[in-house]
Amino acid sequence: MSSNYSFKLAITGALLSLLSIVGHAFSAQSEAEWSNRYSSGYFLSTDADFDGGREFSSQYFFISGSTQRTIGNGSTIGLGLNYTAIDYDFSGYAIIPWERADFLTLSAPLTMEVGEKGRFNVLGSIGTASEASADFAEGVTLSAIASYMHTFSQTLSLGLGSGYVYGLENSRFFPLLLVRWQIADHLLLANPFRPGPFGPAGLELSYRFNEQFDCGFGGVYRNIRFALDSNSEVAPSGFAEIEGIPVFVRASWAVTKVISFDGYLGMTLNGQMNIDDSNGHELTQEDYNAQPIIGLNISGRL
Repeated sequence: MSSNYSFKLAITGALLSLLSIVGHAFSAQSEAEWSNRYSSGYFLSTDADFDGGREFSSQYFFISGSTQRTIGNGSTIGLGLNYTAIDYDFSGYAIIPWERADFLTLSAPLTMEVGEKGRFNVLGSIGTASEASADFAEGVTLSAIASYMHTFSQTLSLGLGSGYVYGLENSRFFPLLLVRWQIADHLLLANPFRPGPFGPAGLELSYRFNEQFDCGFGGVYRNIRFALDSNSEVAPSGFAEIEGIPVFVRASWAVTKVISFDGYLGMTLNGQMNIDDSNGHELTQEDYNAQPIIGLNISGRL
């Protein structure tokens, strides 16, 4: 195990411990105002083919924790931490591009009520995204997201927003569309905010059978970008980017009121892998075929 990887794990453990201590301390002061959530998951993306007989697969593990407090008038503040590790397995390559990437993000959300029917959300975060053997500082990123959601009726809320990501020689803006439409008593169309590998972008149509079981079908856009080691053979101090559109089905089981399991089956479509040099200029671009996904997530709250 590399010293950089050990350092990242140590930082992650320390921050998660701190987050847990802060959450429990606040909860002890006011049980009604503070809530703490934790989640962890494992996802496997099986072999996807490139041209020329090459292929790759990946294993995705994440653990996250958050604490949130109501500060009056329906407004909330919070703190969240997420650590993700992705192991890659390449075959058919003369030079293995990389083996592992680590992602660590510390975020602070703020939600405020606007009038009687609006909610304004702001999220700021700092993180790192880099090959496991790279220096900790090579993949530092900063991001900010702002959005507004309006409640039109008891069954329909819509919103718009935008975000900005700085770092990895690819700073950019991106739009957000927020939807929560209770089509029928058991049928909901919304952004998939559940913990997991796909994030809140995209849409999911879900059906709730009862208080314990529900299922969903959705699709999202996913982009994973990280810094490469300064000694990388494919792009020293460069950057790797893997993107695609995962479509998935989800089945969820609420074991208790505070613990639930989510199972996923899916397929990543329109997959593409890019490698850039240290200035962010594209060196290679390859499309890969549809890639199956299977995974399990467990989440809880205290």
